[in-house]
This record gives sequence, C-alpha cells and structure tokens, in this order.
Amino acid sequence: MKKYEAMVIFRENLKDTDWDGAVEAVRGEIEKLGGKVTSSTRLGKRDFARPMQKQQSGHYGLIAFQLDGDKVSALQARLKLDEKVFRVQVVSAPAVVPLAKKEPAHGVAE
Repeated sequence: MKKYEAMVIFRENLKDTDWDGAVEAVRGEIEKLGGKVTSSTRLGKRDFARPMQKQQSGHYGLIAFQLDGDKVSALQARLKLDEKVFRVQVVSAPAVVPLAKKEPAHGVAE
C-alpha cells in the first residue's frame, strides 16, 4: 500500500459538533476500500479567495492514509457522493528524509 494525503474541504454549513462525524465518514470510506487512516488534522474554517458554487468558505482537514494505488479513484468517486464533502484533493505523501549529520570541516574548529 502507498501513502497518501487528502485535503478535504467540507461545506461551510458543517457545524463544529459535526466535524468528528464527517471525518469518521471519510475514514469509513477509506477502510471500506481496504485502506488505513494514519492521522487526521483539523485545519479550521477558511474563506475562499472567491465564491465557488455559492460557498464562501469551507472547513479544511488533512487526512493521511495508506491505500492501494488502483483504489484512489474509487475513493474520490465515493467522496463526491458525500453531501458534507465540498472538495477533495488526494496526493502521494511526501517521503520523509532523515536529516543528515553535519560533518566538521577539515581542520577547522567550530
């Protein structure tokens, strides 16, 4: 399974109390396809640069998950049917590169 990140924008009329239920619905769709959610982060409500489909703002969330590559399009199709989800963008998660140790310069004391 590959690692992915999904930026999910929920509709502006989503109440703060419904946030957990909306994220749980997305988690359920990922798990139905055999995936595994590793983390979810709430980024808050933000205004759009311009109105889109009569929406002025949306509730943003970042969901990291693992899923087979051939099932990502099926996930996106399922999320389009969810009335709470306004937009979703799925990208491959960036590889985490460990920081290299600094080598002291030749003959120079730091």
